[in-house]
Amino acid sequence: MSRLSRRRLLQGLGGGLALPMLAPWRPRVARAGTGAAPKRLIVFHVPQGTVMRDFVPTGSETDFTLPTILEPLVPWQDRLCVVTGVDNLMPAYNTVGNAHYNANLTFMTGTPFAVQDETALSPAGPSIEQVIAERISSGTPFQRLDFAIGGSESSDGLYTPSEASYFWHGANDPVTYFNDPLAALLRVFGDSTLTPEEAAAQAARRGTVLGATLETFGGVRSGVDAADRARLDAHEDKLLQLESRVLAGAGSCTAPELATPTEYSYGADDDVTAPLMNELVTTALACDYTRVATLHFANSDSPEFPWLFERNGGEPIVDTSAYDNWHAMVHADYVAPMELAYRWYHEMLADLLTRLEQTTDADGDNLLDTTLILCVSEYSSGRHWNNALPVVLVGDLGPIVPGRWLDHLPGTVDDHEAGGGYSLSGTSMNQLHLSLLHAFGGSDEAFGFHDDSLPEGPLPGLM
Repeated sequence: MSRLSRRRLLQGLGGGLALPMLAPWRPRVARAGTGAAPKRLIVFHVPQGTVMRDFVPTGSETDFTLPTILEPLVPWQDRLCVVTGVDNLMPAYNTVGNAHYNANLTFMTGTPFAVQDETALSPAGPSIEQVIAERISSGTPFQRLDFAIGGSESSDGLYTPSEASYFWHGANDPVTYFNDPLAALLRVFGDSTLTPEEAAAQAARRGTVLGATLETFGGVRSGVDAADRARLDAHEDKLLQLESRVLAGAGSCTAPELATPTEYSYGADDDVTAPLMNELVTTALACDYTRVATLHFANSDSPEFPWLFERNGGEPIVDTSAYDNWHAMVHADYVAPMELAYRWYHEMLADLLTRLEQTTDADGDNLLDTTLILCVSEYSSGRHWNNALPVVLVGDLGPIVPGRWLDHLPGTVDDHEAGGGYSLSGTSMNQLHLSLLHAFGGSDEAFGFHDDSLPEGPLPGLM
């Protein structure tokens, strides 16, 4: 890997990102959804909510203006659907857990905790992208690929959140992420320094070890209870997927070339890591190594955003004389310049969209034309509001009509904030997730937890 100066790297990838020109967007009649299911799914997660007044569009359903935070997405306005006012109702069914566990473990799984036990917090089922991965990633080397931007550094470049995972394979089974781009490059695309013979020998050795491990499961399974058998089954399934990847080898797809600057820290330099992870995701999807990927910003508590200081007149984003860290800052009512950070997250989404738009897959299909991207946060505000979550759908939306702002807020943004974020819209994230299942060709009648008190069916007006 070549070593570049930070200035040169940022000019190519990060702080000086060359986004498409933001030409004035002119409203057009919303085009019909294609009806055909997308080939792929990416979930792009922005932590700690948003600044609602700078996220919610103005105008009408098909003639709307994207505000400050969403402005980086203007080039794709006719290919996206902004959804506002959708509530995560699951925390109301929990009696334990702090606000972060109640949000993080529920907004993508659509389930309350499996047991109301403070010492064993876990959702009762998988998150939506896992359900979709099990349906569309058959035959790929990886059922899913998960990338964190930031987070604690480790010897293997893998990261599992210490507080609460956003994405879940199932109950008691949180997703682990790559957060070191170079480790991810090696693990996903293989070691390019090995000869074909060396790579084959390495795969054979690993396959032998995995085969022996799998043979032990039959004997162990007979001596445990039903709950432990379920955990063994989940672990065995992961080992089978790993065995399939090892035996298949890294494939013939060309790995991306990644460069990092001197003194680079993948745990802290999010402005460098985000474009690198975007490139890894784009290449892995183009190679059909997986059809489902997630990207999330793991530094949700104390990021400092030094690459944004210049935009803030040279001043830090977080005023440490008033707030301990970013987390404390977003807990408050709106404080400038919070919107700069949330806008930057969406600039990184725009970077991902640009890469997808410039890439074709093995079938010759444009990635953006055949991938549904869901951008979402666990809160509508860092004040721990579970209602009116910010949602953007962009790319190949299948039967979902793009070029729209679908607003389910029961009043204005000012009304919502004045009410402390408690106003309900009569819609739920479970309905949004059910709509995604339908977009991918499913005929499911519900997603996650449901009872007679919850709104039923897909999200009204989305399809």
